[in-house]
Amino acid sequence: MNRLLVDIEFQFKSGFELSAKLVADAGEITRMFGPSGSGKSTVLSLIAGITTPASGSIKLGSRILYSSDSSINVKPWHRDVGLVFQKDTLFPHLSVRKNLNYAASKRPDSPWQFESIIEQFDIAGLLDRKPSQLSGGQRDRVALGRTLLSQPEILLLDEPLNSVEGSLRDSILDFVLQGISQLGIPALLVSHDSSLQSNPGGSVYEIEDGVLQEAGSNTRDADQALQ
Repeated sequence: MNRLLVDIEFQFKSGFELSAKLVADAGEITRMFGPSGSGKSTVLSLIAGITTPASGSIKLGSRILYSSDSSINVKPWHRDVGLVFQKDTLFPHLSVRKNLNYAASKRPDSPWQFESIIEQFDIAGLLDRKPSQLSGGQRDRVALGRTLLSQPEILLLDEPLNSVEGSLRDSILDFVLQGISQLGIPALLVSHDSSLQSNPGGSVYEIEDGVLQEAGSNTRDADQALQ
């Protein structure tokens, strides 16, 4: 089981310290909330390997992605992480079709295939457009679709559907949940939308005063899982 285990410390240049303990189970969407500037996006960046912790460990199943004790720090491109930022990173010179095909999965058993993505994300009519010709919500959908097609082992979502209307957003999240359940991978969703806290899925974590822990928890369960 590809359970994601995170137990890390990080210090910003300002001196602000971030402590993050998190357990994200495979096949579930674990949600993370907190005020702007609290460090939510930084936690995703640390898991993806874009930013390096000061200490601690990050594990995915039996794989150690980072360990300060063992001097292990797997490069971002070897972590098999699918990361969707708040600001999309689509290739501006490529059409929507070519952006999607760039990452299209070659696994026939994957639930995330080109045709299913364009249908579920309602982007069939956008395939020949460039990113500059898309609205914010359309770019969000294409960016998430491209990430799913890359067949990640961890899915990290940073406000991925901010500009997408409610019914379509809910449908897409259901589609993502079905896929991660079938593939057996963990997903971590960062959002300012408190309505997502009540959606079915995995655990809910909150960042408060530089500490990330499960909402309403004294971290005992997380501590036991991380041991």
